[in-house]
Amino acid sequence: MRAVDFLDQLNGEFFNGALAPLVLERLRELPVERDDVRGFVERAFRLMHQAGLPATDVSPLHGELLGSLIARLLPGTWGGRIPPITVAGRHRLFDVLVARLCGEHGRMLDIACGFPPVTSVDSATALPGWDILGADRALPEFLLEDGLGNYASFDAGEQVQYFQPTLPTRENWAALLGDYDGSQRRLEALFRHLHGGGTAPAGASLVRHPVTQYERDNLHFVRADLDALSTAPATVIRCFNMLMYFDAEFRARAMQHFADLLQDGGLLLYGVDWAHSMECRYMTMRKRDGRLGSGEFAFSLDNLMPVGIAPWYTLQPDEPEAFRLAALSRVLRDDTAFIREYTERADAMRREYGVCVRQSDGYLSDVSPDLPPADLWRLSADFSTRLDAALAPRAVAVLTAAGYAARINEVGHVAVRV
Repeated sequence: MRAVDFLDQLNGEFFNGALAPLVLERLRELPVERDDVRGFVERAFRLMHQAGLPATDVSPLHGELLGSLIARLLPGTWGGRIPPITVAGRHRLFDVLVARLCGEHGRMLDIACGFPPVTSVDSATALPGWDILGADRALPEFLLEDGLGNYASFDAGEQVQYFQPTLPTRENWAALLGDYDGSQRRLEALFRHLHGGGTAPAGASLVRHPVTQYERDNLHFVRADLDALSTAPATVIRCFNMLMYFDAEFRARAMQHFADLLQDGGLLLYGVDWAHSMECRYMTMRKRDGRLGSGEFAFSLDNLMPVGIAPWYTLQPDEPEAFRLAALSRVLRDDTAFIREYTERADAMRREYGVCVRQSDGYLSDVSPDLPPADLWRLSADFSTRLDAALAPRAVAVLTAAGYAARINEVGHVAVRV
C-alpha cells in the first residue's frame, strides 16, 4: 500500500477527509511498508477519534512527528529493543508528587530509567533524603561518542544497542538515519578501533560502564530485567514510558513484580509523559495487605489539544491508560461550555508563544523552523501548566457531573478514581 492511500483511508475513517493538506503532506514521509509503523499510526488516529479531536486541532507538527520521527523511535528500528529515550526535567512534577505523597525520606526504585539516566539524576537532586536505585535492562556496557555529534550504546557482547544525535533535531536524525546501515557500520568500526587501543579522532571517546558517571551518595544503578530485580522493599516504584510498549499479559506480570518489590503502604507510580512532565497520563496505586489496591488515574489538560503526540503514543491496541485518557477527553470535549473556554485559552497561549497558531480557516499553523526543539518543549510545558491552573476546577466539575469521582491532585492534574 502506498502512503497516500493509507493516509486517505485513515483521514476518511477518522476525520471525514477533513485533515489539512499540510498535515497530510508531512505524513506522506511514513514508511508504510513497515507493519509496526502502520499499526502505530492507525492506533494514533483511532485514539484521536475516540478523544473527539477535530481535524482543525491536528497541526502540521503532529504530521511531522508522526511522519518522520516515529519510525526512528519504534523498537522495530532497533531490533525489537525499546529506545532508552529520556530528557532532563521530564519527570519533574512526579518528583514533587512523590515528596507530597510520601515525605522527605524513602527508597525509590526507578524502573526503566533509560540512558543517559538524567531523570534519575533529577530525582536524586530533588529528593536529597531519598535513596534511589535506577534499573534498566538496557543500561549500556560501553558508550561511544563519535566526535560528529552522535552517540551509540553497546552491550556486554560489544553489539550496538542504539544510536542517536546528541542534539536530536529533525535534520540531525535525517543525517544519521538516512543511511541507517552505513551509520551503524561506521559506529561499529569506530568502536572496534577505540576498544582495540586506537587513537581517538577529535571529540571521540569510548567509556566502559558509563552509568557509573551518574552515581552519587543517594543514587545507584543496576542493569536488570524487572523479573530479576532483587532489592530492599521500596517506598515508591516509578515506571514511566515503558508499559505502553507491552501487552496485557506482560503488564499483569509487571504488576505482580511491582507488588513484590514494594513495602506495604508503598506507592506505585506509572504512566507516560514527555518533556517537563507535559502531555502526561499516569496511575497511582498503593500496596495494602500484600497486594496493589485500586488506584487513581491522572492527566494534564494539554492532552485535549496537545502540541506533541504523547497522548496517542502506545504500541498496544488495549493500553488502559491511553484509552482511559481518550474516554475522559471525549467527556470534556463534549461539554460545549468547557471546550469553548478551553479552546479560547489554548488559542490565546498559542498566539502568545507563536506555536501552532490558529489560522483564519480554523486550522492550526506550523511551528517556526527557527524555534529550537528545547525551546518548543519548554514553551509547551508552560502551556500545560497554565491550562491546568486555569481549567482543572472546571474539568473536575464536568467529570463529576458525568459520574466520575474526580479531583485535582497534589500537583494540579485532574485525577479520577478507578
